[in-house]
Amino acid sequence: MIDKTTRTGHWGQERRLEFIDFRLLWEGRLNRADITEFFRISIPQASLDLAKYQETAPGNMVYDRTQKTYIATVDFKPLFASYDSNHYLNELLGRENGIVDPDDSFIGWIPPVASLPLPARHVQPEILIGLIQAMQKKQALVVDYRAMTNEPAIRTLYPTAFAHDGYRWHIRAYCFKSEMFKDFVLGRFLEIVEFVSPPALVPQDNDWDTFIDVIIGPNPNYDDKKRLSIEHDYQMINGEAKIRIRKAQLYYLNRRLNLNTNPNDMIDDNQQIVMLRIE
Repeated sequence: MIDKTTRTGHWGQERRLEFIDFRLLWEGRLNRADITEFFRISIPQASLDLAKYQETAPGNMVYDRTQKTYIATVDFKPLFASYDSNHYLNELLGRENGIVDPDDSFIGWIPPVASLPLPARHVQPEILIGLIQAMQKKQALVVDYRAMTNEPAIRTLYPTAFAHDGYRWHIRAYCFKSEMFKDFVLGRFLEIVEFVSPPALVPQDNDWDTFIDVIIGPNPNYDDKKRLSIEHDYQMINGEAKIRIRKAQLYYLNRRLNLNTNPNDMIDDNQQIVMLRIE
């Protein structure tokens, strides 16, 4: 197993400059100890990194002798860090739920945060490995899959892609029994029986290959104040926002956002946003 401290210690100066930039952007300050402790480098090396950053971005930080730390200036403009709130919030969420290791995160001070836990959905590692190998080798699989329908448990699949609907992982695969592409929930695979050559020609997956733009807007039944609030929240322009997805994902998008299935469907007050049209 690779030692994480050894790995972080060998990160180059450019990565350390990104670290300085990130801390100044989101936390407004940093000092030499932040750099030496995170990257396991010497104080002289950290001083060189700070000097290099000041040379690259002379107006971004000043040294506060009272606090003995570097402070972001009012004219600070990030050079490396993403000026995107979602980047910070996703990393914060990853830290909170254990997906992102502290050694891999530039966040220093952690604000209080909580995320809504969902029931655990277990994917057997051997199943995942088998699916990946089948895709790499362009092979089909005979699997034991337990669907919510009365379809046979044993079937032959040709996996082509992974997909996530916001809650769970699927494998996109051609089912030779149904003679069509379907989405199979990873947690419902019980066993991979064997690897086989595709028993028939696999057609083109048009729904996966086709991209569509789903145009959404605020609920037209809301008053102006509510509509303006939703437009700001979703960064809508002229009351519209565009979501580009694969056509195969439309069902999941509608379900996740509680959208009307068709633009002309009846809507109620529980729908903050509605589907206006599909382009």
